[in-house]
Amino acid sequence: MESTAISETADWLEAHVDDIVGKNVALDTGAINALLDALNVLPRPVATYLDMAQEKYYEDGSSHDLDLDGGKAPVSEVHDRLMVNHVDGVLPENEIHFTYNHEDVYQDGYAPRRDCQIMMYALEVLGALAGVHGYGLFADHLKSDAVVSIALSAKTLADWQQQEAAV
Repeated sequence: MESTAISETADWLEAHVDDIVGKNVALDTGAINALLDALNVLPRPVATYLDMAQEKYYEDGSSHDLDLDGGKAPVSEVHDRLMVNHVDGVLPENEIHFTYNHEDVYQDGYAPRRDCQIMMYALEVLGALAGVHGYGLFADHLKSDAVVSIALSAKTLADWQQQEAAV
């Protein structure tokens, strides 16, 4: 995958956020998930984690940063998002650090624009690193819960678009 693919997707999201939230443009979760899988942070495709029970994900893949209730409900029902908000470090030494913050997109009912912005911003940060250094540093430095959060934002937003379109 091209090193610019993540940034290009983030730029596309930024240019189309109104159309996505207005349900004029469908969000392509497959394209988002392909980008996330290319990061090689998770041992399985990211989409498989969204159907997994929260307790299983907590035991088998979570970085223990998402607020999971530990139950049998699927990960796709998690309201918490772990947003990547910054990266810094020393690239020649392959030493980088991501910073994160928690976002709840359900504070006053589902906020699709907020989910789109969370996904877009995280991809901007990840794209900046990929554009400079490629994909090699993600596996050892990016938290699995951040990757799952981006996929969760994409799935939730796409599902919301489908529900709203069917009404």
